[in-house]
Amino acid sequence: MDFPVKYKQLWSDWGIRVLMLLSLSIQIILIFLGRWRKTSTSKWIQMLVWSSYLLADWVADFVLGQLSNAMDDSSSSNAIIALWAPFLILHLGGPDTITAYSMEDNALWPRHLVGLIYELIIAFYVLVRSMPNTRLLAPTILIFFVAIIKYAERTYSLYKASTEGFRSSITSSARKKSISISFTTSDVDDLNVLNGSFGIYLVSKPSFIDSYPYSIIYDVYRNDFMESLGNNTLKVMGVILSYAYDDLYTKAAVNHSRVGYILRALCSICIMMAFSLFVLAPKDDYDKLDVAVTYVLLVASIFLDAMATIMLLFSDWMMVTLLNVKKLRKFSKLLAKHIFRIKRVCLKRKYWLREMPQLNLINNCLKNSTLNKGPRRSMMDWIKEKLSSVLGTKSYLSGYLDYKGFTFYTSQPIQATEELQDILTTYAHRRIPICLNESSKPIFLEDIQEVTTALNWVDPSFFEHISELPFDQQVLVWHISTELCFHWKSEHLHPLYPHQITIEAEDKKLRCSKMEVCKCLSNYMMYMVLRRPEMMSTMGGKSPLIFRLTCEAMVQFICRLVDNNRLSLPNAKVEEVCREMLTTPIGSIQAQSLFDLAVVLAHLMLLIKDEVRWHVFTTVWTDLLIQGAKNTKAITHVKQLSRGGELLTFIWLLTKHAMTAKFLYFTRSKIDNLIDMAKELLSKIKDQLQSQH
Repeated sequence: MDFPVKYKQLWSDWGIRVLMLLSLSIQIILIFLGRWRKTSTSKWIQMLVWSSYLLADWVADFVLGQLSNAMDDSSSSNAIIALWAPFLILHLGGPDTITAYSMEDNALWPRHLVGLIYELIIAFYVLVRSMPNTRLLAPTILIFFVAIIKYAERTYSLYKASTEGFRSSITSSARKKSISISFTTSDVDDLNVLNGSFGIYLVSKPSFIDSYPYSIIYDVYRNDFMESLGNNTLKVMGVILSYAYDDLYTKAAVNHSRVGYILRALCSICIMMAFSLFVLAPKDDYDKLDVAVTYVLLVASIFLDAMATIMLLFSDWMMVTLLNVKKLRKFSKLLAKHIFRIKRVCLKRKYWLREMPQLNLINNCLKNSTLNKGPRRSMMDWIKEKLSSVLGTKSYLSGYLDYKGFTFYTSQPIQATEELQDILTTYAHRRIPICLNESSKPIFLEDIQEVTTALNWVDPSFFEHISELPFDQQVLVWHISTELCFHWKSEHLHPLYPHQITIEAEDKKLRCSKMEVCKCLSNYMMYMVLRRPEMMSTMGGKSPLIFRLTCEAMVQFICRLVDNNRLSLPNAKVEEVCREMLTTPIGSIQAQSLFDLAVVLAHLMLLIKDEVRWHVFTTVWTDLLIQGAKNTKAITHVKQLSRGGELLTFIWLLTKHAMTAKFLYFTRSKIDNLIDMAKELLSKIKDQLQSQH
């Protein structure tokens, strides 16, 4: 089908100009939103950055081809078209805030290198076709120079972030540099913490590729790192992960080098000179619209370069660089302090750990029961519900539950408060050495001894058998039990024997704090098991089937309550459901279903005082969090850095440091023992040889 002539003319007049401005707009989006994605879990920001990242290269390549076709030997606009070509290569170089959207993009650095050669050939062809008009040759060559540098920087950054390049970056020179960095942690936002965290990042870079650091250098930091951080541990982990993100997904490693600073200054000078030369050049022969578009491109390039320079100056990498300058040391430290003060006033820097996604299984079962038992809803209500859950409906179990119409709904992410982080850090410091211990006993058994001691009729092996379940099934059992205990508000009554057992109340503030922490961790771990199984290597074997049967059992329980008029849908609340689950007598425990098992565990936990109960729950969830983190591979968490970070990644890095210290200690001990044995054996060989003569 042929398009009307007027549309063809419209494309001829506006097509290239609009696409040039579109390419520029994409660069503006990427330079500002590219730096947000490491601290934001917003799906909309992720989607906008992803689509812009994909469109950037496609639009620039397409327009470059259109420019080569638009050259006309008899046209005076050839010179301006030739000036637009290097801008497209400049856009292909991308902003400093994002070089790769995912780790897989880093492995494609050879393709970008070949692409650079291809794009340069086309741009050079456009430039040659613009001859002999040389009025805009000088600004064109200057932009060409800047574009080549920017594209080369991106290609080199991709190489440095690839597995091969990342391994090669762990050099002796970097290790020597890190030894001079010291620790003080009076304030997590202090310059010394940025400096110390950078040192830890340098020596622990092998951890991000599932390797171990060099023992001699790591020993310099081990004691200071584990003892001086205190309650700031998770925040310092965030700073370290921020350096890792910058190294893997931005141009930070290239920009923050001696050559990088020189190239930055050179590029800024060239862009300003190109703008000045274009202003001074006569433009009477050119189309006014083309001149206007060129001015927009030049002014926008100056603006983006200025913004990139400001981001460079106020980055953590710049402050670390200034703190470690040997010449003019006093001046550089003073400058770093002033930059830090301005940054602290103007910007509230986030290092992840602000949102924790949530998924409550009992609430999911209630919602799914409402779909089956609730009154008929309007079509608009149905559409709204489906649209609101479209980003959270798919799960690992969807194939098992589709015939029931079961849908998993994620709750609104909660903000990780300072109180939550402090409690979690305190428990993590105490639990990590225990969790890393090779022991056949359950890792939380010591803290639960008070339960079996006070209730001598309770078989302690019950908890041992729970701990022997697969990891994801443990999360399921403790998740349901935590939710049931959380919503049991009668502090002095037990659901089964309300008149015989009295439980002492405790301090409300402490109780509420640990209760909220346990609930948040419980919902978070349930989310990770069901929605992010690839991060925790879960949901294998029989687990999907057992999860399905457990969810079915809870849905059937809720439906029976509705049938008996003990629950009213769709107005029922989770608190009511939990209370009914605890007060309804349990029949025979269903085979394969963990629902009844979780209810029995909740009854057992409600026999003990609140303070001990929520201490045990906090211990259990901390242990499960550590267990889930230590069993994952580094590449999983490295990939997660580009999507806003996860609490599990923080715990993984903390666990990795503890595992490294333990591994290096035992390795060194074994080697020392072998050397001693070898010396003794050598002495015996000599004695044996002498005795023969």
